[in-house]
Amino acid sequence: MGWLKRAASIVLKVSTAVLGFGPLITSLTPTKRDDQILAQVTPGLTQIAGTIGQVEIFGQALGLPGAQKLTAATPAVAQIILQSAFMAGHKVDDPVKFQAGCTQVASGMADILSSLKDD
Repeated sequence: MGWLKRAASIVLKVSTAVLGFGPLITSLTPTKRDDQILAQVTPGLTQIAGTIGQVEIFGQALGLPGAQKLTAATPAVAQIILQSAFMAGHKVDDPVKFQAGCTQVASGMADILSSLKDD
Protein backbone atom coordinates (compact mmCIF):
# COMPACT_ATOMS: atom_id res chain seq x y z
CA MET A 1 0.00 0.00 0.00
CA GLY A 2 1.37 3.44 -0.93
CA TRP A 3 2.00 6.06 1.73
CA LEU A 4 -0.88 8.28 0.57
CA LYS A 5 -3.38 5.45 0.81
CA ARG A 6 -1.94 4.36 4.16
CA ALA A 7 -2.17 7.85 5.70
CA ALA A 8 -5.74 8.32 4.48
CA SER A 9 -6.61 4.89 5.84
CA ILE A 10 -5.23 5.80 9.27
CA VAL A 11 -7.25 9.02 9.40
CA LEU A 12 -10.37 7.13 8.39
CA LYS A 13 -9.80 4.51 11.10
CA VAL A 14 -9.36 7.13 13.82
CA SER A 15 -12.44 9.03 12.68
CA THR A 16 -14.45 5.82 12.64
CA ALA A 17 -13.15 4.82 16.07
CA VAL A 18 -13.99 8.20 17.61
CA LEU A 19 -17.45 8.27 16.05
CA GLY A 20 -18.04 4.57 16.74
CA PHE A 21 -17.23 4.82 20.42
CA GLY A 22 -19.33 7.97 20.86
CA PRO A 23 -22.60 6.14 21.62
CA LEU A 24 -20.82 3.77 24.03
CA ILE A 25 -19.21 6.65 25.88
CA THR A 26 -22.53 8.50 25.91
CA SER A 27 -24.19 5.52 27.59
CA LEU A 28 -21.55 5.60 30.32
CA THR A 29 -21.70 9.33 31.04
CA PRO A 30 -23.79 10.26 34.07
CA THR A 31 -25.55 13.39 32.79
CA LYS A 32 -27.06 14.87 29.65
CA ARG A 33 -24.51 17.70 29.95
CA ASP A 34 -21.70 15.16 29.56
CA ASP A 35 -23.44 13.84 26.44
CA GLN A 36 -23.64 17.36 25.06
CA ILE A 37 -19.95 17.96 25.70
CA LEU A 38 -19.07 14.67 23.97
CA ALA A 39 -21.19 15.67 20.97
CA GLN A 40 -19.31 18.98 20.80
CA VAL A 41 -15.83 17.47 21.13
CA THR A 42 -16.18 14.52 18.72
CA PRO A 43 -16.32 16.55 15.46
CA GLY A 44 -13.28 18.57 16.56
CA LEU A 45 -11.27 15.43 17.24
CA THR A 46 -12.22 14.10 13.84
CA GLN A 47 -11.14 17.38 12.20
CA ILE A 48 -7.86 17.40 14.11
CA ALA A 49 -7.15 13.80 13.04
CA GLY A 50 -7.87 14.77 9.43
CA THR A 51 -5.60 17.79 9.66
CA ILE A 52 -2.75 15.72 11.09
CA GLY A 53 -3.25 13.19 8.29
CA GLN A 54 -3.11 15.91 5.63
CA VAL A 55 0.01 17.48 7.13
CA GLU A 56 1.64 14.05 7.29
CA ILE A 57 0.88 13.43 3.61
CA PHE A 58 2.29 16.78 2.52
CA GLY A 59 5.19 16.52 4.95
CA GLN A 60 6.23 13.18 3.53
CA ALA A 61 5.90 14.48 -0.03
CA LEU A 62 8.14 17.44 0.82
CA GLY A 63 10.54 15.41 2.97
CA LEU A 64 9.86 17.47 6.10
CA PRO A 65 11.07 16.25 9.49
CA GLY A 66 8.58 15.70 12.30
CA ALA A 67 9.27 19.06 13.98
CA GLN A 68 8.42 20.96 10.81
CA LYS A 69 5.25 18.90 10.31
CA LEU A 70 4.23 19.75 13.88
CA THR A 71 4.91 23.43 13.22
CA ALA A 72 2.74 23.23 10.11
CA ALA A 73 -0.11 21.41 11.88
CA THR A 74 -0.32 23.56 15.01
CA PRO A 75 -2.02 26.66 13.49
CA ALA A 76 -4.67 24.49 11.83
CA VAL A 77 -5.31 22.65 15.10
CA ALA A 78 -5.53 25.99 16.92
CA GLN A 79 -8.12 27.20 14.40
CA ILE A 80 -10.22 24.06 14.88
CA ILE A 81 -10.12 24.54 18.64
CA LEU A 82 -10.99 28.24 18.39
CA GLN A 83 -14.00 27.45 16.19
CA SER A 84 -15.21 24.59 18.37
CA ALA A 85 -18.45 24.80 20.30
CA PHE A 86 -16.75 24.44 23.67
CA MET A 87 -14.84 27.69 23.03
CA ALA A 88 -18.06 29.67 22.54
CA GLY A 89 -18.14 32.54 24.98
CA HIS A 90 -14.49 32.12 25.92
CA LYS A 91 -11.55 34.29 24.99
CA VAL A 92 -7.90 33.27 25.02
CA ASP A 93 -6.24 35.12 27.91
CA ASP A 94 -2.75 33.64 27.57
CA PRO A 95 -1.82 33.20 23.88
CA VAL A 96 1.54 31.58 24.68
CA LYS A 97 -0.08 28.93 26.85
CA PHE A 98 -2.86 28.43 24.28
CA GLN A 99 -0.28 27.92 21.51
CA ALA A 100 1.64 25.45 23.67
CA GLY A 101 -1.57 23.53 24.36
CA CYS A 102 -2.44 23.41 20.66
CA THR A 103 1.05 22.11 19.91
CA GLN A 104 0.55 19.36 22.49
CA VAL A 105 -2.85 18.45 21.03
CA ALA A 106 -1.35 18.23 17.52
CA SER A 107 1.60 16.19 18.77
CA GLY A 108 -0.66 13.90 20.78
CA MET A 109 -2.97 13.24 17.84
CA ALA A 110 0.06 12.50 15.65
CA ASP A 111 1.21 9.98 18.28
CA ILE A 112 -2.24 8.39 18.35
CA LEU A 113 -2.33 8.08 14.57
CA SER A 114 1.22 6.71 14.49
CA SER A 115 0.30 4.07 17.07
CA LEU A 116 -2.38 2.48 14.91
CA LYS A 117 -1.71 -0.89 13.36
CA ASP A 118 -1.27 -0.80 9.59
CA ASP A 119 -3.48 -3.63 8.36
